[in-house]
Amino acid sequence: MGIFSKEEVLFEKENFRIGEFDPTNSTGTCYFNIMKFPFDVKKNRMVRVHVTSELPIDVAVATQDNGGLLGEVGGTTDVTLGPFSTKNCTDMCVFLGITPGDKSTVSVKVWSDSK
Repeated sequence: MGIFSKEEVLFEKENFRIGEFDPTNSTGTCYFNIMKFPFDVKKNRMVRVHVTSELPIDVAVATQDNGGLLGEVGGTTDVTLGPFSTKNCTDMCVFLGITPGDKSTVSVKVWSDSK
């Protein structure tokens, strides 16, 4: 971001649980150990993702338009990924994963530069 740029929050979710037990979960694991959070982006912007967690989790950022993986980090409790150029993308997604049986409180914030 430039000196005079302001950030535009694209997605934010605070203090939610990942890894909770749920026998009706469609993944077949009975745990919500993988979560995805899609969000809309504007073309030709720079996007950043910040994730904090009590226990180590895996974080990935991808584009939904062509399924391209932009960045990933495993076993982290506090990470900022990016900046990633949106280029011609209009949709992106943050993926979170935790080992089945583990539980953690997580916060996610996604923002871009505002023009």
